[in-house]
Amino acid sequence: MKTLSIAAIIMIMGIMTMGQSRISTAVESRVRQNAPAVPADDMVLPLRVSSGAPLSKPAMEVQIGGSRYDMQTNQAISNRICLFPDGTLSAVWTQGFTDPSFPDRGTGYNYFNGTAWLPDPASRIENLRTGWPCIAPVNGNGEIIICHRSGTAEIVVETRPVKGTGNWTTSSILPPAGASGLGWPRMITSGPTNSFVHMILITTPTASGGTAYQGLDAALLYYRSPDGGVTWNKQAVLLPQLTSADYDGFAGDVYAWGTPHGNTIYFAAGAPYSDTFIMKSNDNGNTWTKIPVLSNANKKIAAGITDLPPWKSADGSMAVEMGHTGIIHLAFGVGGGVVTGGTKYITGNLNGLVYWNTTMPMLKDSLDLDTLDAHGQLLAYVSNGPNPWDTLVDVPFYRVAMTSFPQITIDQFNDIYFLWSGVTTENPSPENFNYRHLFARPCYHNHATMSPPLDLEEDFIHVFQEFVYPAMAKKTWLYNLQIIYQSSSQPGSNIASTSIPVHDVTIGFLTVPESVFYPVGTGHPALTEPFTVSQSFPNPAREFAGFDVTTQSPSGISVIVCNMFGEKIMTLDKGILPAGKNKITLDVSRLTPGIYFYTVTVDGHSVTHKMIAG
Repeated sequence: MKTLSIAAIIMIMGIMTMGQSRISTAVESRVRQNAPAVPADDMVLPLRVSSGAPLSKPAMEVQIGGSRYDMQTNQAISNRICLFPDGTLSAVWTQGFTDPSFPDRGTGYNYFNGTAWLPDPASRIENLRTGWPCIAPVNGNGEIIICHRSGTAEIVVETRPVKGTGNWTTSSILPPAGASGLGWPRMITSGPTNSFVHMILITTPTASGGTAYQGLDAALLYYRSPDGGVTWNKQAVLLPQLTSADYDGFAGDVYAWGTPHGNTIYFAAGAPYSDTFIMKSNDNGNTWTKIPVLSNANKKIAAGITDLPPWKSADGSMAVEMGHTGIIHLAFGVGGGVVTGGTKYITGNLNGLVYWNTTMPMLKDSLDLDTLDAHGQLLAYVSNGPNPWDTLVDVPFYRVAMTSFPQITIDQFNDIYFLWSGVTTENPSPENFNYRHLFARPCYHNHATMSPPLDLEEDFIHVFQEFVYPAMAKKTWLYNLQIIYQSSSQPGSNIASTSIPVHDVTIGFLTVPESVFYPVGTGHPALTEPFTVSQSFPNPAREFAGFDVTTQSPSGISVIVCNMFGEKIMTLDKGILPAGKNKITLDVSRLTPGIYFYTVTVDGHSVTHKMIAG
């Protein structure tokens, strides 16, 4: 494990002096469904004012792995980071180092033991070629990984009884009779001890060498295990309204699970050649209800139709989460399709990240950005210009929108945090590609509007880096968001587009305190009675550090101090303190010199500040 760093400063300064030419178009990339990329067309972008100035973030990130195989999904992000109740973490990704064919491709795995991550893995955990892993807790203190096996079109299941240590037990799931293969799995676990395993996947499509299954060119199927993946009492279930009467077929990676709520499980799906919808079960997967979100007139294309004009749809990359009041929240990028000469194409690099929830009416298929914005349904977009330093030049192809790969987590206050990878318009790469950064914005439970977006990589040491494929833990830990991602100095993916050279990528881990979204010096924005917490002084501090907590009424106040990895160092319960300014003093004389974070909780709401000991 090592702290993330940037290339030589001289190279950065050279890039900063490069001239830029302002243009008003973005590259709209098209690719055959499950096929290599084809030449791109141009598409005029709507010019729109930015929705808010980005904020800043503390640097709390480390490298946990690496790879030269540089694609983690075709569209939607799988559950690749698992937060356990004790604050430990497991993370997985598709890893391979031997290009160009990557015979060593498999699951990269790392574990955070509460203090530090293990060393970067040098090899996959399997002894066979796999891809597309997802991870979850299972059977109490264990963990389970599910991925697909290359070449044999079967699903690989790996479990062990104790997280972070021990040997893996491997089993496989073969395709049902009539299907030539299975792939692109997504998995969650549920139940008091996470003994139920739920999985969705597709049968191998004809474009990947498969055959039709029950009349579908790639059927979307559901599996369930009651005993942690040992046996499967529901196999190859074709869910209601997902049959050949409804669709021609599905694509891999265009579906995502939400976090279970008791016996309620649910997932979202949507793509250029299907509707966008949520499937929900209130009885742990026995019966299902379909919730429509966005209708697609081209989900079934009549025989003989060889040409269809372009249309808008979900891009297939989506995230879904249920809040504490039962409302389901959905985010997805804007994509599209077109049929030319009998060939189906998907369209990438369109503009917009869409928000929807189950209190809203169905979306219109135009997905017009101004209409979405007027209804509070536009999470993000790329604003082109008008300044010469704020310009879209060219965008590498990832098969998704320019604002996509969304993630959602909801904290204990029912506040929603959205995360995505979005194209930036400043400082293009030496190849004249715009970089993608990670962005986030919260929606507080008693606020009518969302807070402004935050660029998590806006600082100088990250501006010339590509950040994609973020996966965020589904729960917060000590009021922190836990994120893994893929980064590189080279924009784009060689696997997604062969015009991009093969290059090394970093798998990084990032902790983002919720408080970085708060207005400076204030507590949680959802508080009805605000409070303020001052910056500690002196900073750095060698013996004692003090700060003020100011409240408008008598309040219960407690303090937790953590190191930069989230490990709890000290706690301080001050009980009920009077209204007004209260001085809090911390003894930091025994702390190892370094960066720490003190979280002040006032009547259940918290704010975090950085403190330096030394």
